[in-house]
Amino acid sequence: MAVLKQADAGIRRAALRRKLQAVTTRMSRTLTVDLDHAGVDVGEVIEQVTEGLPMESAEMQRLVAAFKDSGVADRVIARLSAKSPVQRARSARVIGSLRMYDAVSWLADQLQSRERSVSDAAARALGRIGGAQSANALQLAIQRKGLSRRLVTELARAAPDLYLELALGEQQRPAVRPALAIAAGLRRRHTAVGPLISLLQRGSRRERVISCRALGWIGSQTSIPIIILALEDRDWKIRMSAAKALGALHAHAARHGLKYLQIDRNARVRKAAGQALYQLDHSPVEDRPDGA
Repeated sequence: MAVLKQADAGIRRAALRRKLQAVTTRMSRTLTVDLDHAGVDVGEVIEQVTEGLPMESAEMQRLVAAFKDSGVADRVIARLSAKSPVQRARSARVIGSLRMYDAVSWLADQLQSRERSVSDAAARALGRIGGAQSANALQLAIQRKGLSRRLVTELARAAPDLYLELALGEQQRPAVRPALAIAAGLRRRHTAVGPLISLLQRGSRRERVISCRALGWIGSQTSIPIIILALEDRDWKIRMSAAKALGALHAHAARHGLKYLQIDRNARVRKAAGQALYQLDHSPVEDRPDGA
């Protein structure tokens, strides 16, 4: 029976995929979708069909129009208030896969769900939709719930250009600025280097620790002198974070400071310094001064 159910679900997924592809290629203008069939995640199938398609593409626009014209889009949004967490999570995934901007406010409410599957699905959907409204919703959720890997990852994905950079310079709740710094590091945009250096110089301990790592992720060579100064910080977490960042940056100018940290009183700092020196010793020849 289990094998038969799996086979039936596979057949239905394939049939749905063909329907969606027919709409994107103009072979069909109508669309019927069963949102409740067991074993068929509609959002997952839509993601497969729309993978690599920009929101402004004609294929994507035809698919969104078909969902709206058939009334399926309205049903999907209505199911965000269903009692079943499975239905709410699947609806969020459909909304995200179609990048339905007009549903952002409904998704924002789901970020507060006690069901992890629902809140994660809503966060992923907001990340796929993107834009300032989605980023604002994710930032507010971080403010309420604290630093969360899923929320930060999707904030990095959703934030429009310069959103994170500007937010880093504004007054924020304690949990928010570290999340913004992580998101900026994940984005790897050099426009965030200036705000992150400022945070490294004047932020809280947590903010300085994260700023070091974020600058390392971005690959900011201009921040190396500032990070080298952090090797002498009184806080061991900042020294450790600075060592890791300098290793990632292949900062040969930091070799002396890193060697000194090999006798640091904190074992984790000593380990980070050793790993950074190993990275320097095994960095490509072109990254070394004078090809040494």
